[in-house]
Amino acid sequence: MASRKILLAVDLQKDFIYGSLTVPGATEVLPAINEVKNDFDFVYFTLDWHPVDHCSFREQGGPWPVHCVHHTAGAALDPGVLADLPEEKMRFILKGRVRSPEEYGAFVGFDSAHQDLFLPGDEVVICGIAAEYCVLESLKNLYAISKQVGFTVKVFLEGTAKFVSHDTVRAFMRENGIAAYVK
Repeated sequence: MASRKILLAVDLQKDFIYGSLTVPGATEVLPAINEVKNDFDFVYFTLDWHPVDHCSFREQGGPWPVHCVHHTAGAALDPGVLADLPEEKMRFILKGRVRSPEEYGAFVGFDSAHQDLFLPGDEVVICGIAAEYCVLESLKNLYAISKQVGFTVKVFLEGTAKFVSHDTVRAFMRENGIAAYVK
């Protein structure tokens, strides 16, 4: 089978873009992502999909305001990232679906031997919101899976919003020989 190009777009949800947990610069990465998304064979979207009493919420002792509660408008993807994308090219990966523990990474407990997301020879490019948390942890998960399955990983920094900096993502990239994706 020929190798596939997969864009892994992390948490492009309304609450992170212009909602209860807005990440600075989130609106600025959307045009970059929209510019490249159709260059990929598949686009996998991760979604925070929290119950109303999720452990990460301040009301439950966590550090964050209530965000991305399942089945709410804030948990929805920004409609622009779905525009002009054929449904057969999209996959959705839900995370943080149980009250506890917190899961920043999209592939916590992922069984690489029993999955249909990634194949040997694939090129997976990760981007999204926010660099220091969910993108970094998903990148760590993805890199470990890539070693088991046999695909390459790249990071689209231009399509990655951050609270403060991309430094933690860049450091992980350097330490593990992960290249940046350049459009």
